[in-house]
Amino acid sequence: MRSTISGIIGLSFSFSVGVLLLSLGCALYHNWWPAFVVIFYILAPIPYTLARRYSETSYSGSNCGLEVALFLTSVLVISAYGLVLVLAHHETIKRGALWLLIGADTVMFSTILAYFILFNDEDDFSY
Repeated sequence: MRSTISGIIGLSFSFSVGVLLLSLGCALYHNWWPAFVVIFYILAPIPYTLARRYSETSYSGSNCGLEVALFLTSVLVISAYGLVLVLAHHETIKRGALWLLIGADTVMFSTILAYFILFNDEDDFSY
């Protein structure tokens, strides 16, 4: 119970740091185009969550659904970094905003990963 509460506090702190970096990257340079990265923050955990929910628990071999979900999740994570890099390449955002947004991406995706690591317990409920 105590580790769960400290995990939730740590996740909320790292989430707030990520949102702060994203907000600073947008507000300091008066350009809100990078805020579209939030779409990737929302979409990234969905494939893995669905695959964990609907996959059977066979430990004998690979699970195709889970591997496809991990691939889609990695595509979404890389796309978030790619969007920021493309915006910087086309000089839509400045270099300072680029570094703040890369930091925000790293913190936010690390928070999502930490959530899945901390709360990876399987439900004991069965029919």
